[in-house]
Amino acid sequence: MTPGRFEAPDAGNDQHASPAHASGGPDDAVRQFVEHWGMMARAWGINPSMGELFALLYISGDEWTADALKERLDVSRGNVSMNLRELMSWGVVHKVHRRGERREFYRAETDVWTLFRRILSERKRRELDPTLVVLEQTVQLIESASEAAPDPARQARIASLRRFFELINALATRLLTLEPEELDGLLCLFDTGETAGSAPGTDSA
Repeated sequence: MTPGRFEAPDAGNDQHASPAHASGGPDDAVRQFVEHWGMMARAWGINPSMGELFALLYISGDEWTADALKERLDVSRGNVSMNLRELMSWGVVHKVHRRGERREFYRAETDVWTLFRRILSERKRRELDPTLVVLEQTVQLIESASEAAPDPARQARIASLRRFFELINALATRLLTLEPEELDGLLCLFDTGETAGSAPGTDSA
């Protein structure tokens, strides 16, 4: 019987089988987690395989070869290689070298705050920053056109939208400068009655 996408292959027959859990059966939790990240990636305009690759690396907590990822996700080697490069450029996946091993292994960044900041930084660079540039250009064009044909309502709409995005940009910039030990004060703003506890990515001992 051929293993399903998220059913571990027989470690005795597959030299690239992932470690530790290679003898288990279908894992519904893993399947649900991986498939959901694929759907989220698609909604964000990202290759779904990129989301699934990261999700599998993250939830397993293991180091994987590209061949093991290819087999588990049932995608092409080129797809795996391309998306691993992209994930590494985001800083959310790391290449691991094992002494005595010629193969390359990959693991996910697992510190939640580090993940959040790296994803926020990348999305800010790709989406928020260009939007601010376009809004500024739009404001300037409307102001120039208004000298001949004033349109205060349009000016107000665009100016309001620009101020909102400037606020989001300022918040994102501030979040990117915070260190984990500074988060307790921030979490107090969103405290729902539970103890804020330690910052994400840190132990609560």
